[in-house]
Amino acid sequence: MISLHRSSGRWQTGLLLTLVTCTLWGILPIAAKGVLQELDAYTLNFYRFAISGLLLWPYLARRRQTPQLTVLKNGKALRWVLLCGLFLAGNYTCYVLAVERMTPGGAQVLIQLAVVLFLVINVVLFKEHFSPRQWFGCLLFVGGLLVFFHRRILAMVEGFDSYAAGMGLMVLSACSWACYAALHKQLLTRFTSPQIMLMLYGLGTLGFLFWAHPLQILQLSPTALLLLLFCGVSTLIGSGSFSEALAHWEGSKISAVLATTPLFTLVFMWGLSFYPGFTIEQEPLTPIVLSGALMVVVGAALAAAGRTELSSPPARPSP
Repeated sequence: MISLHRSSGRWQTGLLLTLVTCTLWGILPIAAKGVLQELDAYTLNFYRFAISGLLLWPYLARRRQTPQLTVLKNGKALRWVLLCGLFLAGNYTCYVLAVERMTPGGAQVLIQLAVVLFLVINVVLFKEHFSPRQWFGCLLFVGGLLVFFHRRILAMVEGFDSYAAGMGLMVLSACSWACYAALHKQLLTRFTSPQIMLMLYGLGTLGFLFWAHPLQILQLSPTALLLLLFCGVSTLIGSGSFSEALAHWEGSKISAVLATTPLFTLVFMWGLSFYPGFTIEQEPLTPIVLSGALMVVVGAALAAAGRTELSSPPARPSP
């Protein structure tokens, strides 16, 4: 019989850690948008992988929990790790390229598609149960996307602009993350989640080094340097907070709260718009747009709320 993980019952701690994750992931697209004004997308991703890996490796080494690479002698495990790294790199690349072309709020709303796609993959590949309430949540989610982006969709009739290209890239990012998450789930039979992430951070750092221009950081303004550091650190801390929250609270409830992340981004963007010199474009917060965002959040929460802890996806690398 499989021994199921039981949460500690300290739901207050779980909720607090989940809110920390929501906050970090809510700010991430705003910070990335700011960095991209001075740094190219590939160099940004290189440093996101490198910073996260350099912070995670000493932690695992001190606890003597670094991955045993001898396991990779199994050809199947090695292929899974390489494919997982490829899809994660695709997720990071498409996400950052999309953020260049979209507003942070729109990017955060659309990337929620990743979680819904992962749920569908679980139903198709892993034969997990999907309740009528979860199917309704998916329909509500799709309807919310149509409402939120209705102006952008209508504009596509006249031709594809930069924002439309960004939406396409964000859909590709969501698809890449869903495939990555499914492979990550399979790798958990051989490694822990932090071990998997350390290997992927290493692969990503080496992979993006071919396209990155690391010395560009010498030309960054102090503000851009701080935003770049935040992008790397928030990825790791957000994932760590998510994992630790699972130790204290049910995965389904955590996922439902994480579905509110787009609202954090929209609120942060609204607040920063009053700051002098803040030039990042935000979505027009009309009643229709806000209602679409709420539909997306509620739909994603309903779809996620029916999952068990064992079905919870790995920490999302790119909100």
